[in-house]
Amino acid sequence: DAKNSENIEYHYLTVPRGGKFTIVLSDGTQVWLNSDSKLKYPSKFRKGDSRKVELVYGEAYFDVSPANKNKGADFRVLNKEQEVKVLGTEFNLKAYKDEINTFTTLVEGKISLKYQDHKKILSPGQQASYNFEENSILTKTIDIYNEISWKDGIFSFDNKPLGDIMKVLSRWYDVKFIFSNEQTKNEQFIGILSKDQEIESILLQLKNSGIIKNYKIKNSEIEIE
Repeated sequence: DAKNSENIEYHYLTVPRGGKFTIVLSDGTQVWLNSDSKLKYPSKFRKGDSRKVELVYGEAYFDVSPANKNKGADFRVLNKEQEVKVLGTEFNLKAYKDEINTFTTLVEGKISLKYQDHKKILSPGQQASYNFEENSILTKTIDIYNEISWKDGIFSFDNKPLGDIMKVLSRWYDVKFIFSNEQTKNEQFIGILSKDQEIESILLQLKNSGIIKNYKIKNSEIEIE
């Protein structure tokens, strides 16, 4: 009700393309925000109430302060039609505006996911992907490192199509990729890329491995051949 919410002040933390940011919330929960992401959170959580934040869009890694340190209050992350409920755990939520799926990956602990009429409990090492267009949910066991290495400035790709990799790099370096041949988007890449690298050294790596023929850089646009 209005009386309960009147003293809660909300903040928005927006991380631009090319950025990354870490914040500690008032309950001790630590959040890493990836490039092109936005988090809504209260300046202070109300004692005893559910601790709620919203990932408006983008990707975030949460290391949640346990419920027993917060008078039993659970922690909830809202995103579009999805709610992640946790008691104290580490997980990754990826929900970019230009993707039709959201990906929730549990690292340790236990989380309960609610998407409209779907409900799922995840175990560590599992990822749930929810497709908004089809209102369908798929759960699978994955290699966690590939999903969460971004928070350490590293992207680990295991047979990822080049089209998906370029989406990641475009947010990371704030550039736009143009493919002169659409088929190139389907080429698969295995490897580790570091954010400390210049974009050109990554493109050179892709060229030397034979995945792309060539590239042209013009301002913030990169044409891939």
